[in-house]
Parts: sequence; structure tokens; C-alpha cells
Amino acid sequence: MLKTFHSIVLAKFAKIKRGQKSSEKINISQAIKNLIKAKALAIGFNDVRFISTEPLIKSEEKFLKWRNKGFAADMNYLLKENPINARPEFLLEDAKTIIMFSANYYSPCPPRPSLKHGRIAAYAVGLDYHKVLRNKIKLLLEDTELKTIFAKSKFFTDAVPLLEKSFAKKAGLGFRGKNTLLISRETGSFNFIAEIITDLDLKPDVIARSEATWQSISSKEIAAPSSKARNDEPITCGNCTRCIDICPTNAFPEPYQLDARKCISYHTIENRAEIPKELSKNFGEWFFGCDLCQTICPYNKKAEASLRGVSHAALAAGSDDVAIHSFSTFPEFRPEAGFGHWLNMEELVDLDISTHKSIKSLQASLQGHRYIDKSSLIEINKLLNNSTEITEELLDRIFQIKFAKTPLLRPKRKGLIRNARIVLGNPTQSQQAHN
Repeated sequence: MLKTFHSIVLAKFAKIKRGQKSSEKINISQAIKNLIKAKALAIGFNDVRFISTEPLIKSEEKFLKWRNKGFAADMNYLLKENPINARPEFLLEDAKTIIMFSANYYSPCPPRPSLKHGRIAAYAVGLDYHKVLRNKIKLLLEDTELKTIFAKSKFFTDAVPLLEKSFAKKAGLGFRGKNTLLISRETGSFNFIAEIITDLDLKPDVIARSEATWQSISSKEIAAPSSKARNDEPITCGNCTRCIDICPTNAFPEPYQLDARKCISYHTIENRAEIPKELSKNFGEWFFGCDLCQTICPYNKKAEASLRGVSHAALAAGSDDVAIHSFSTFPEFRPEAGFGHWLNMEELVDLDISTHKSIKSLQASLQGHRYIDKSSLIEINKLLNNSTEITEELLDRIFQIKFAKTPLLRPKRKGLIRNARIVLGNPTQSQQAHN
């Protein structure tokens, strides 16, 4: 019966798209939105919102001012002469609607196994989110009930120079925190964003006052919200500066401004050059990315508690018997799908050309490495059995096999080796206090 109703709705909407006027247009539009949202939530997304494709000129102006300060470092994809940024019509002709999707990726970080282990940012503990979200969106686009109306649509996830966080904020997926991240009242800031840009003329969602008007509340109220707090109350960072204060490299020159040139995540992931010692000495245990400005955020602690069914009072009291469980949206983002939160840095040093003098020595060390797929070691052994000497090309290939399907490929082999040596050389104090 439900499928029949959906078929009728889709047929009527098709008539509307062809230009036929109908008094039912608003109702049909809402029915289509409900259908898309239901299917997206069934796939596993946290939230789905609909907004118009009107350009966000003010956001674009702010981005260009930020970039002109040099804060984008040398990230070429942010330095293009004529960036798309806030103009969806450049990505799809006749674009009318953006469908914004949110996918949570949080998982709790266990204690550091040893001083030889370096920490991986939460977004990278599983598989590469670009590929995972692309496949999830494709499930939606290829759904038998939706593929006809999605005939003229494009989808993205951090793959084009679009101001995704600005559009996500406009859609009501969250507000912009002082750490520059999008923060959701319900799920905090550990969220990926994806979007479909389409020619479907769908009525934009009405954004609640709490999502559109950011009035100040105190950091005490954020840390321990009242049990009587209403969902329509406005929220913001208030006077809280925890994220700014905790940054060990002072990457926030002021609230809502990030200087990538001082950011641990930029240097350990995007920077291909040597990292200045005055910065790297403060990296601590972080060898791929950094989550300090997120883990310290009261909204993330609140989200952890609410999604675990724990009272805010128990959270504020710091009860030791409160167990933390992962609430990642998709299994592919969980630690068990990838290398998890910690990796032994000696596994990376093994891939430095100066470490081993023979194929036999290298092969022996690789047998004790971690792999997310058993076939990886088989493939590596086959490669080594057919090799006579250790070369940069051979080590690059081993690296690609070992870290396939994960975000850890991004800095390339020499970048991760550089990061590993930094962690191994840093003082032993842990930054684990803010998990």
C-alpha cells in the first residue's frame, strides 16, 4: 500500500516538473521530501535537510577574507582563482534544491597502548569517508522509487570547493562553533556532510529559531544543560573558549578563525614539506590529524551522554561508571573497519628506505604488522618474493597495499614516516585526558 502511494506521489510530481500547475504542489513536494528523508535515514544518515540553491554571498566574502590572510596555507584546492564556493548553480545547471545529509562518525578512543603508538583523528579510524558516503548516496539515487526524479542531480562529499559547512548551517544541521566546525545540538561536531544538488523544486525546510538565531548562553549552561531545556531554545558557544584554549599550537588567532599554518591536522595530513620544529614539538601523540578542539567541546560531551541515555547530571558529575559506546552512523566508520585510534609508529618506520638493508629483513618485519584485510599481507609477500632489492617504488607499493581504502593514504608514505618520527621523538606526556 505504501509503495503504491509513493508511486502516485511520484507520478503527480513528474507532472508538476513538466510545468503543469497544481494546487497540490506543496503537498506533493512535502511527500517527496518525506520519502527521500525516510529512505536516507533507513540507509543510516543522521539527518536530512532541504534548502534552496541561492548563493551564500556573505559566506563567500568571509571565506575570501580568511583566505587572503594566508590561513589556507598551501592547500591548492582552496586557492583557486575563481572558486565555486557559495554558488551551487556552477555545479549543476537549473539547480533548485540542495539536499544536505549528516553522518556521525564518533567512536570513543581507548587508552594509548604504548609510547610507540601514535593517535589517529576520529574521522580516519575507519574507511575513507569519501568512498563510503559516495556509495551511500548512490544507494539513494539508484533507489527504484527515486531514480527517475533524481535524473538530473549531482552529489558531493568534500569533493568540490563548495562551502559545505555554510550550506549545512543554512539547512539547520548545526551552528558554527568557535573551532570553525559545524556543531549539532543532538550529535555534536563529529559529523560528515554530504549533499545532492538537484533540479527538483522542493520547498525548503523551515529552520527552527534554535537553528537560525545564535544567542549567547553561558558555558556552564552548555556543560550541564537543564533537563527542562526546550528544543527550540537558541544555542551557541556562549562565552566558552575551551577549544581555543586547548590547542597546543595556537591555531585559532581568534574565535571562528583557524590558521591552517599552525594546525596539527593540516601539517600531518596536507603538508608535504618539513614541519617546523617549534610546531611539531607540540604535536604530542597525534600523527594523523587532531581532535583536541572537538573532544573538549561541551556539545560533544552532551551528545555522547544523550545518545547513550546518560543524564546530564551524571555527565557533569564525571561518574566513572558511565560506559561510553560508539554511535557511529555506518559500520565503515568504526575503528574495527580500519586501523582504529592508534597505530604503532614502528610499522611506518619499517617503510623508510634506510631501515632495512635486505628484502628478507623487510619481509620479516612486515609479518608482524597490522592489516585491515588478510589479503593485504598475501599481496605484499607476493610482491616481495618477486623483488630483489628495496627501492622507493617498492616501499610506495607496500604502503598503498597496507593502507588501501583508508584516509591514511592521503599524506603518502614519506609524510606518514615524517609524522611517525615526530611522535616517537616527542615528550611522553599524553593528551588523552580529553577523550
